[in-house]
Amino acid sequence: MRLRSKPITARRQGANWELYPNDWIDNRLLIGRPFERTQIEFVKNLILEREISHFYDCGANIGLYSVQLGVNCDSLVAINAFEPVELTHSRLVKNLELNGLLDKVTAHHYGLGAKDETMRIAVDRTSSGTATLDKGVQAHSKRNFEHFEDIQLKVFDTIFKDKGQRAFFKMDMEGHELMAASGMAKFLANNQCTLQIEAWNRNADKIIESMRQYGYVPFHKINEDLYLEKAS
Repeated sequence: MRLRSKPITARRQGANWELYPNDWIDNRLLIGRPFERTQIEFVKNLILEREISHFYDCGANIGLYSVQLGVNCDSLVAINAFEPVELTHSRLVKNLELNGLLDKVTAHHYGLGAKDETMRIAVDRTSSGTATLDKGVQAHSKRNFEHFEDIQLKVFDTIFKDKGQRAFFKMDMEGHELMAASGMAKFLANNQCTLQIEAWNRNADKIIESMRQYGYVPFHKINEDLYLEKAS
């Protein structure tokens, strides 16, 4: 199956997907191997328990979270998905379309950062979930970073100015999470947010320390995903 390059439309995990068997994440979905199922179930429960109305998918990839939460969480008023890589963004939109979610989910074709700018991102074409702006990751990873493209980054706070929201942020940005968080400081202060941030062993302490300046502390961890909430 990994040799097949043409996509397959399939129903997996309660949703419809256009999946490429030669892509690592897609292949796992197709053959039924678990990929972040525990995290997604945990997020579903938090959304219900905390009466969360808005979901922000930062590093949305092909829509693993946005699609499943859009299909299963009726309480969500809106989902904003951010995916800067051109091909991956088009696949995100396709999966939203297959599930009738284009009215509920806004697929933004840009990334988030500390300032509005253009940056060059490295992409491993064998896995849609592997694209990074972090040059340290590029240098030391065993991934096949042979494709590069220029992407747009925007400051979250200049676009989203809401107050009093109950919001959830999933941040999986391959080492760029803290730069993105620095551009959403006002929103984090003015809203009741819960965050899921990918935290590798080498940067987990830095993430915890940095997020404290915005008033957020960890309360749970699943594998490499750290969960934070406002300090009481």
